[in-house]
Amino acid sequence: MLVAHSRRCEEAVTRVKYSSATISLRGWQIAIRGNHVYGRVSGPTHRLDVSFAASSGAASRDAPHGLVGQSFLSEKRRSGKLDAYPASGRIATSAQAEGAIEGSAAMYEVASSHATRFAFSRFDAEPGLEPGEARSAPGAGIM
Repeated sequence: MLVAHSRRCEEAVTRVKYSSATISLRGWQIAIRGNHVYGRVSGPTHRLDVSFAASSGAASRDAPHGLVGQSFLSEKRRSGKLDAYPASGRIATSAQAEGAIEGSAAMYEVASSHATRFAFSRFDAEPGLEPGEARSAPGAGIM
């Protein structure tokens, strides 16, 4: 029988089971799973698969932003450009979520590891603003 180990730190609950972990906090579930890189040509032999799920009313629905946050802007599914994977041979990845995000992936780059400003940042936005309104907030778009 497989037993998961769990720990609590204030509101956060972390459950670890072999090569996976689930973190629950304020209506959010973040799942992290270790996996092999199949068909590897070069580089790392393992990867981390990370998925996010939000219950209705999760706190960040008020001002979601960024590549992950935009997924939770509404209950409606947002799908972007996907790469076509051949049955064999090499693939050059070109999909950068076009169609599922505002702008391009490069517009989400920040100046440093702790920076919060980018073209579509809502980090400092007033609660209740619509996404288009956040762009005119002071400092929005500054990198």
